[in-house]
Amino acid sequence: MRHSTYLEVNLGHIGQNFDKIQELAPRAEIVPMVKSNAYGNGMIPIAQFLVRERGVKKLGCGTLAEALHITEECPDMKADLIVYSDTELHDSDLRQAYLNLNITPVLAQPRDLELVLKDPSFKRMPLIVKLNTGMNRLGFTWEELEPFVPRLKERGIEHLMTHFARSSEVLKAGDKTHRQMDEFNKMRTALLEAGVEIRGTSVSNSGAIEQKFGVEETFVRPGLMLYGPPSVTDPIIWNGAQCSRLVTKVLSTFHVKKGVPVGYGVNVTPKDGYMVVIPIGYGDGMFTYFSGTRLKVNGHEGYIFGRISMDVAYIFFDSEVASKIKVDDRIEIWNHDNRVITDIATQNKTIAYQLMCGISSRIPRIYKVK
Repeated sequence: MRHSTYLEVNLGHIGQNFDKIQELAPRAEIVPMVKSNAYGNGMIPIAQFLVRERGVKKLGCGTLAEALHITEECPDMKADLIVYSDTELHDSDLRQAYLNLNITPVLAQPRDLELVLKDPSFKRMPLIVKLNTGMNRLGFTWEELEPFVPRLKERGIEHLMTHFARSSEVLKAGDKTHRQMDEFNKMRTALLEAGVEIRGTSVSNSGAIEQKFGVEETFVRPGLMLYGPPSVTDPIIWNGAQCSRLVTKVLSTFHVKKGVPVGYGVNVTPKDGYMVVIPIGYGDGMFTYFSGTRLKVNGHEGYIFGRISMDVAYIFFDSEVASKIKVDDRIEIWNHDNRVITDIATQNKTIAYQLMCGISSRIPRIYKVK
């Protein structure tokens, strides 16, 4: 684990973002996504904060293992845990978790729904059913769901949901997201007309919430935006506070002449300059493709030079910066301005999700409330 390099996570910023989301969806219950270690920021502290400070009653996990981790670390937590993807329902041992703990699977395949409807031990478990409205990942088409209607009529659906594939784009009438919404409404209407009770619904992920689309449903399911970065980036319309600040330090500095090789491989300096070595590499989440990324240190712009190694990376500056950046100076790779991490992601043709989730366990998380 590092000491000089750390991820500072401001729980207060998450609370502020939560409140802003509630303003965008005033009638909906917020189901925060805490999957993938709360997008790299620390699942347990953030889950505890959301339940304790914001009264959250439901939390979204990607896997059963994540939900079990929360129940093990927080046995007294008063929140329902929803498993959205890897439910492990067909493992007879793991299946007991759904019977004995406050964990509910999202049913997205015929075999899963068949198992739950057929097994009498699941008769009290609320049914969360996912519809495939065009994303074609997980979820029921109408052809798959229709044979279950007679039994669903007896049981009812606690939560009917779908997932938008392109809500991170600016919404326009007739686009993919609107077509998915139309398909969801069509399937919902068919269920209701068949006599199936639907007690709750959700459609909106972060991009949709940012654009106030689908927020009139029972629940909204924010992920990325809860932690600060926007889903819609062209233009940025979400003014959330980036909850984390990735901090490292200047490990070493030296002047270089044009043509000098630095680090692994044959990477030679393009001109005379000033090289700054930082103790963070791909073992920490500074991916190799970050090479060339522009960063600001003490207000001066440089760029990551050459090949990033497991433990260190280099930042190249013009020579005149030499007196402005010294050994042990602190460096923020990104800060609480959500435009900074978004810019880094854009430069590297990736998304802020991957940058945050990629921060490894070598980087300690330090938590603040204010």
